[in-house]
Amino acid sequence: MKVLLRNAMDLLDEGVLILNKEFKVTYVNPAYVQMFQLEEERVVGEHIHDIYPNLPQSKRVITHTIEREKDITVESMEFHWRGKEMMLQFKTKRFIHEGEWYVLSRIIDITEQFQTEKHLIHMIEEMTANVVTIAKGYALLPLQPILREEQRLILLEKVPVQCQEQNVTRLVIQFSGISEIDQEWTVLLRDLMHSLKLLGIEVVLAGMRPKVVRQFTENNIMLNDVRTFMNISQATKYFLETGLKANF
Repeated sequence: MKVLLRNAMDLLDEGVLILNKEFKVTYVNPAYVQMFQLEEERVVGEHIHDIYPNLPQSKRVITHTIEREKDITVESMEFHWRGKEMMLQFKTKRFIHEGEWYVLSRIIDITEQFQTEKHLIHMIEEMTANVVTIAKGYALLPLQPILREEQRLILLEKVPVQCQEQNVTRLVIQFSGISEIDQEWTVLLRDLMHSLKLLGIEVVLAGMRPKVVRQFTENNIMLNDVRTFMNISQATKYFLETGLKANF
């Protein structure tokens, strides 16, 4: 049974490391050896601190498991080793074998997954908060459907900053990409417009679909002090006729 279990762990894609309570390595699987560019014969029997002598305390997950006598899970941790930048997930589990305590650690390399997620977030940020300068002082914000909770924060945090950076004094919020709204959209729009107003930016709305207009009414969203236009051309004409001299 022991041989079968060892053979099974040898086949795992995730790294497996076992320490005894003296912090000495009793087992590593091939995936672990490859992940950290080590050699099994030079690892088994060694003290974990001799293998990673300069590892910061905050990253000594396995050591903390033994010292605190508590299993630990770390969903993601940046790990720099021998010129390699990794994002790792750690899961430790204490167990008893023949009367002795051991710690089994599973280390999963989530670097590729993390990079993909990071790229996706960047794309979402670019689409969500994309203030486009049309003329001097005049800009357009094409709204996109809110598919993730992070997009709400992105809108509220990044749009005012972009407007300041681009010296925007008048902004058209384009609704043509929005097919429906709900109560959360109401709160989001109110907060965004309030922030922009405090910065001295005039905001108008353009391109609302009939369905969205009906939902504004059904949700009791009052826009008495906000100008609305059928399309961007009308909004642009309004800005040009009310004092903005375009500098394209």
